[in-house]
Amino acid sequence: MNNVKNTIKPTQVLQITNILRSLGLNTSYRGTKLINKIIQYVIKYNIEFITLNKIYSKLCKEYGYSINAIRNNVNYALNNRNITLSKSNFTKIFGYEYYDKNFEPKVFIEEISNLIK
Repeated sequence: MNNVKNTIKPTQVLQITNILRSLGLNTSYRGTKLINKIIQYVIKYNIEFITLNKIYSKLCKEYGYSINAIRNNVNYALNNRNITLSKSNFTKIFGYEYYDKNFEPKVFIEEISNLIK
């Protein structure tokens, strides 16, 4: 991973939260909060090629969850989103047509990270 450390501005954190909410994710879910932290981490360390297991292992140390718990919570948040809201706001946020595969964890995190950077 890249060791170049950037700072995360409060406006970026708010922007991430608003995007997640707009895409139908419940911001009170642990998985949504973890997705938010992962995106912040990707931006902070300017990670170009995301490896979820490496990021999950960093979060394990920080939050005390197992990698499986983090993976399950992230998947739960993405799978239990408000799909109607996801579809209606997807084009506004990403600029292209809704595609369900964009809600797979790695792709989702990469896409939002690229938006915020």
